[in-house]
Amino acid sequence: MTNINENPAQPVFHLIAILEDAKKGYLNAAERIRDEVLALLFERFGYQRGRYSNELKQLVGRLQVGSSIDQFTLSLLHRTWMDLKTSFKFGKRDTIILACIKGEETAIKNYTDAIEQVQHNAEIKVVLEQQLNGIKTVLNTIKEYTGKN
Repeated sequence: MTNINENPAQPVFHLIAILEDAKKGYLNAAERIRDEVLALLFERFGYQRGRYSNELKQLVGRLQVGSSIDQFTLSLLHRTWMDLKTSFKFGKRDTIILACIKGEETAIKNYTDAIEQVQHNAEIKVVLEQQLNGIKTVLNTIKEYTGKN
């Protein structure tokens, strides 16, 4: 594993994989949920995650560091995605909503951890903090709209 001092973008690679997974999850949820407003919101949130992922990929490219997303991380994310996909399969509104809330809460924790790891790199920290604020807004939007506080 690369030392964080040697590769300042190390924590970002994990977030890129999470964002790609969330994008797929939200777009799948948008297709499956039987609530027009939530379907539109989920679609918007999915595209937002895609933008966040692209922003982080560009940031990593500017820092000129290679990817170090290991196979364990990818398989863990795939298992998480499959669990969420099973939840979406049945199209039950509450099940989909709770899966999205759980995903957002997990993303917030991962972003918080990554921000702690990049304290020495202001450029990365600022981008992650902005994205974290967007994710918190999404979580609050879902909770407020659905009454799942």
